[in-house]
Amino acid sequence: MNFLGFLAPLLGIIMEWIYKLIPSYGWTLIIFTLLTKILMFPLSVKQQKSTARMSAYQPMMQEIQKKWANDKNRQQEELMKFQQETGMSMTAGCLPMAVNFLVLFGLIEVVYRPLQYILRVPKELIDKAVELANSALGMSLMANNFTVQNDIINAVKSSPDVFSSVFSADQIASISDFNFMFLGIDLSRVPHFAFDAASLMLMIIPILSVVTMILSQIITMKMSGQEMQGAMKWMPWIMSLMFVYFGFTVPVGFSLYYTASNVVMLVQSIILKKMYDPEEMKKQVQAEIEAKRAEKKKKKQVKVTTDDGREQVKEVSEAELARIRLARARELDEERYKDE
Repeated sequence: MNFLGFLAPLLGIIMEWIYKLIPSYGWTLIIFTLLTKILMFPLSVKQQKSTARMSAYQPMMQEIQKKWANDKNRQQEELMKFQQETGMSMTAGCLPMAVNFLVLFGLIEVVYRPLQYILRVPKELIDKAVELANSALGMSLMANNFTVQNDIINAVKSSPDVFSSVFSADQIASISDFNFMFLGIDLSRVPHFAFDAASLMLMIIPILSVVTMILSQIITMKMSGQEMQGAMKWMPWIMSLMFVYFGFTVPVGFSLYYTASNVVMLVQSIILKKMYDPEEMKKQVQAEIEAKRAEKKKKKQVKVTTDDGREQVKEVSEAELARIRLARARELDEERYKDE
């Protein structure tokens, strides 16, 4: 197992449960997508809130960067001061992204290995079945190949008697009944570029996954209110090109999951924008910053000791109070260490 796919056993249990209710691999993937998006919706809300706030901070940070473009040290000082003043966190939206990333890799493992994670066939029996398929059926399967378990399922369906020495009768029955078909498309197969009817059918879902991915990224970015800078502008297109390759090197089942996930994300983005609209968030953040600045300027009454030792009540601002405290701390240090 790829170490990034450590969630596969848990996700496999969920998919096994769904498949038992609805014995269709395609519908299992779609329902699984909806279920995981619903479960992770609170994290998505948190990410949208964080992203909307960052879209409000972005112009202010760019203004600081522009103002101090020729003085990098001062620029960093001003950016740090800005972060402290606003309470901005650069990593607030990272957790939802990390969770989505881990779910994605966990699901890839399940899609690669439905025999192991959905049908619960032990790995040692699968390895024996691979050896038997190679020797008895003349196949050229590799135990760690990402399509091998799909190939074994299809081999059992076509020649169940060959595998009777490896699998029990119940296992052979469940493998033979495993339903890869979805709207006339075999989700166990890897698509490839060709112009016959069967190949064109297989190409539909990977193409849909790329198209919905591009739409999802563009619309989600607009909904977030953030503007991509520099090389980041090309990220949606680079990612799409990666998934063109990915979609045509793994079983179609993964592309179906990704298509469903992108469609759900589109709907989710619209809902999240209504909850945390970037334009409204900009007004809120500006009001918060102005309120904090006004609070700092607000005069406070403090007792200070004059040079002749008398106590006096004085009205000072937050900045003046900080200077008084610093001066007092220095006086105490001088008094404490005067003999050293």
